[in-house]
Amino acid sequence: MKKYLILIVATLLLLSCSHGSTKNFPTVAEPSKSAEVFVIRNNNLFGWGFSLEVLLNKTVIAKLRSGEHISFYVEPGFHTIGTKQSQANAPVEEKKKYYFLISADTTQYGFEIMRISNEKGEAWLTRTKAVK
Repeated sequence: MKKYLILIVATLLLLSCSHGSTKNFPTVAEPSKSAEVFVIRNNNLFGWGFSLEVLLNKTVIAKLRSGEHISFYVEPGFHTIGTKQSQANAPVEEKKKYYFLISADTTQYGFEIMRISNEKGEAWLTRTKAVK
């Protein structure tokens, strides 16, 4: 009985890992002249018990759990978006939206990020939860 209690407590602690934005979350002076970026973590069972760090230009800006997404604005220009294991480089233009999907893969890294179309991105947003 004691082993089950320890297992339950450990699981709850694991699930309570912090998620959402960090102190390095990007802000822009004029969102109307910026690009909006969405980073979506698919709701795959692989890795569902922990938060995955999201990086913008090699700085951790957020932590996402399985089935969550985050959005933010960036100045137009070239940006690197991803995780510690996988990054995508993207030139972004003002007043446009960009969608990136983080999903489990079978490589040594465990997760990959890729840019997806606006249509697929909007569909993923309806199936995931927004976090701040």
